[in-house]
Amino acid sequence: MLPKTCVLAVLALFVQFDLALSFSLPKSNERFVPPTFTVIDSLKSIFGKASNAAATAKAESDKRAILKETLLAECQLRNNENDKRKRIEALIEEISPLSPVVGTARSPLLQKEWLLVWTTEKEINFFSDWNISGKITQNIDNDRLGNIIEFKKGGGLGVTGELSVPENSDELGIRTNFKFTAASLDLGRWGKYNLPPVGEGWFDTVYLDEELRIDTNSRNDILICTPL
Repeated sequence: MLPKTCVLAVLALFVQFDLALSFSLPKSNERFVPPTFTVIDSLKSIFGKASNAAATAKAESDKRAILKETLLAECQLRNNENDKRKRIEALIEEISPLSPVVGTARSPLLQKEWLLVWTTEKEINFFSDWNISGKITQNIDNDRLGNIIEFKKGGGLGVTGELSVPENSDELGIRTNFKFTAASLDLGRWGKYNLPPVGEGWFDTVYLDEELRIDTNSRNDILICTPL
């Protein structure tokens, strides 16, 4: 980084040179032609573009914040699920292009434990609709996946699986393949049981930042999560 005094000195020289060029008188036998583009014009152009870029970035950031707040509020409402899905899909369509992370499938931000806020997955909603489940989490650790549905009265259902990112089939870099490899049902004092793992497919992380993750998957379901 250059000291501020150096930068100011260089700018002052440019301005002096520009003024000298603009106001120097022609020789008696020459016709004066005013300069059409000067150093000051160049500086105005540079700083003007920077100012426009900053204004655009702020507008996107403000819009993103409003959409996130609206989406999470909608997730908490209890109303007609069909209408709710349509409204959430419309919000996802608006916020997805504003994702600050590109190539979400390989982003370090994806690698953490997530708390499920809302989903259309019937198997998960069965537990919440019957007031059986408490916290529902998903942990992504490199190429390993772990889903846990905690039961309010103790125990829970857990599945683990493998993750992989396709090399060529996903131009946007948002797709992750999964395959479940183990499942267990913990019924507390009634024992713990291993279950046959069922399920494989993919999920697209269409939006990702430090506060929000939105997935759509191969079963046409939606998952909206926040960090735990």
